[in-house]
Amino acid sequence: MLDVIHTIEGNASLFECGLDHGSECLIQQVVPEAGRQMEQYLKNKKNYELAGQFKGMD
Repeated sequence: MLDVIHTIEGNASLFECGLDHGSECLIQQVVPEAGRQMEQYLKNKKNYELAGQFKGMD
């Protein structure tokens, strides 16, 4: 799944803030690790696995 996202969006971080709030910004301190964890999760997921999670939700 991560390959699909990178193909569409490029290799930029999934969570990127274009603003510089400074080193005291708690969000900018947490976001890089959240992005790494999300990329690791998506790297290990197949498209059919994610699609199966949404089956029957409509």
